[in-house]
Amino acid sequence: MPFPDMETISRATNPLMVEELSYDTETMNKEFNNLFDSLTDEQRGVYNEIMSVLIDKKGGVYFVYGYGGTEKTYLWKTLSASIRSKGEVVLNVASSGIASLLLEGGRTAHSRFLIPINLTEDSICPVILQASLC
Repeated sequence: MPFPDMETISRATNPLMVEELSYDTETMNKEFNNLFDSLTDEQRGVYNEIMSVLIDKKGGVYFVYGYGGTEKTYLWKTLSASIRSKGEVVLNVASSGIASLLLEGGRTAHSRFLIPINLTEDSICPVILQASLC
């Protein structure tokens, strides 16, 4: 009998991974197509930049800035649907509870990554390797 695949086992026992991998890829693909068709040229440029970094596995940090009503959330929803339609994991986090409610599966950064609310010079995020972060 073959040895079990440790990645599959850790995904199956990690509630966060189970939740994130439970999205229906066909539904996500339909949502992505609807959202993508309505992107502005500027949004499409940001989308293409971020997706190229993901495809090339380069990593990076992006800060999308704009006044209220400039469709930042629309861009994030499009990116999330695109990635989830491929069966990949997206952790949608926002700085406020209200903003997190606008994103599917969204949580506040403080909640998701255990960031302390009251920061001191000794503050840490007590995330440990292989933590489920549910």
